[in-house]
Amino acid sequence: MAGYEQGPIRPPSEAFSLLVRVSRNCPWNRCAFCPVYKGKKFSLRSVDEVLADLDEMKKEFGTAPRTVFLQDANPLLTKPDDFVRIIEGIRERFPNVERITAYARSHTIVRRRPEDLARMRKAGLDRLHVGMESGCDEVLELVNKGTTRDEQIEAGRRAKEAGFELSEYVMPGLGGRRLSEKHADDTASALEAIQPDFVRLRTTAVIPGTPLAELQEKGEFEPLGEVELVAEIERMLRGMKNVHTRLESDHMLNLLMELRGDLPREHERLLGICREFLQLPERLRGKFILARRLGWMGSLRQLDQVALDPEIERVWTELEKRGTDPEQFFADMRKRAV
Repeated sequence: MAGYEQGPIRPPSEAFSLLVRVSRNCPWNRCAFCPVYKGKKFSLRSVDEVLADLDEMKKEFGTAPRTVFLQDANPLLTKPDDFVRIIEGIRERFPNVERITAYARSHTIVRRRPEDLARMRKAGLDRLHVGMESGCDEVLELVNKGTTRDEQIEAGRRAKEAGFELSEYVMPGLGGRRLSEKHADDTASALEAIQPDFVRLRTTAVIPGTPLAELQEKGEFEPLGEVELVAEIERMLRGMKNVHTRLESDHMLNLLMELRGDLPREHERLLGICREFLQLPERLRGKFILARRLGWMGSLRQLDQVALDPEIERVWTELEKRGTDPEQFFADMRKRAV
């Protein structure tokens, strides 16, 4: 058993990073869509605890780590002096580390003094992952995000001004059918106001037991289907022609994993991917979604295989015979990817 603590989650982009637990769980822990940390109390770990973990990690990994991710949901709540000591401790023990990254809530960033953010950056914290989820106040209120559009924009700007690389997470489908268009438009304009280094897509999945699932049961949230999700992303992308960022679709929840590229340079290419999918014949499109959700296909480049694969045809035909709603089947598959 490892002689150090590690939290339950990290971003896909930190798959090969050394995971250092600076805080436990989430201080907000009320987002309607999130199943993580529920029923668990937030706490900050002491500097001595974290440094002791680093010593144990040093014994195990030597100087091999090249990237480090600070857990859990909001380690920036650590007192700035203590946070700097932890960052310096990482740099001292792992001299080959090229990047240190942390999650951060917008609510916390705007309450940190600019000089403290600058100190954290100077000490060696390189990148912040911020869960924007939406730039629409109505959506943020619906899912009880605990922040506002204006606060998200202000936090993003402050992070950039302090010199951090900034990664903003966006959740297609989070507004449901009622707020889909506003969610897309307001998120695009918020991203234009921030100009983050990365925009990462995280498709909404309604997880049983979450407040979002309760809203669905009460008829207050109607999830988007797969085609509607891509249409919403296409609409958001249309509004992002003046955003200078790297778009990443790096989570298995996302249908179109090939939606990766630099904006605005590849704006038309990325829009073209969405439109190619939306213009597919209905049956072929359904079979592609099926193959993608079963993990049998990775991208639209494999459409010829989708059309000819007898096993995909067999499963699709079986769903039709059973009278299974394809969208419900796909939604159930998305839940398994969380």
